[in-house]
Amino acid sequence: MYREKKLNFIINKGFTLVELLVVISIIAMLMGILMPALGKARQGAQSVVCLANVRRLALAGMMYADDGGFFPPFRMVSLDGSVYVNKYGAEKPRWQWYFDQGVGPVIDPSPYSGQLSFGDRDTLLMTNDYFICPSFKYAGWDRRDIRNGSYGYNWQYLGNSKVTAGRYHNFPVRATNIRRPGETVIIADSRGGDIPHGGHSYTLDPPKIAREVGAISFGPGPDTRLPNSPASNRHNNKANASFVDGHAKSMSLEQLGYVLDENGNVIADHPDGSNNLWGQAF
Repeated sequence: MYREKKLNFIINKGFTLVELLVVISIIAMLMGILMPALGKARQGAQSVVCLANVRRLALAGMMYADDGGFFPPFRMVSLDGSVYVNKYGAEKPRWQWYFDQGVGPVIDPSPYSGQLSFGDRDTLLMTNDYFICPSFKYAGWDRRDIRNGSYGYNWQYLGNSKVTAGRYHNFPVRATNIRRPGETVIIADSRGGDIPHGGHSYTLDPPKIAREVGAISFGPGPDTRLPNSPASNRHNNKANASFVDGHAKSMSLEQLGYVLDENGNVIADHPDGSNNLWGQAF
């Protein structure tokens, strides 16, 4: 009898359907308030990691320039037409391979240790997380793709190793040529040759073609929809950029010298664009 009375007491004191619905509504409202805040916190944390990455890469690039006397090529080719192979066995290595002293090789070479060389047909996937922006999330693109991934290199001013008539366009560029290292971009979030992301993003194009140092075009190849690869403002409408002196900061595309259209997209080679932060004042 006592147990039956106790059970009836618990049932009678239980939640009504209305009370349950009120509680559920409150929980849903709290979740609606908290989720955007958590999303912003996650985006902020990703931006901090990315900023640390581009700063570390800038320092690695300067280590190479200090040792070798000049900045890395954006992709190394030989003037005699032979295939250049670096110490790890990578054929025609892109700029990422030259930052190894500061952050290690961009791709773990151990799976290819039995080969004399390896190239794009073997692998394009970076294994080194310093080259990966955690905010890079675009359908159809692998963030670890060395050619089409997160970060681009200011190749036109610092290492334009394209060859015309047996000569490099603008390579090698010596560290002593940089008069304003604190105002010369070296690495930044890169968009590639399409919107919101496209191929050949390992090249980072300035607002205008750097004609004064021999550039005749932007970086992306013929297999991209757009002919230029500007910085990408993937961090709350800002791009993370690092400079030759090793510092890094988040900047708007306008602050980096780009001119935007009404949709917020970069207008390539616009006459009002400015290359002042890219090396124009060598």
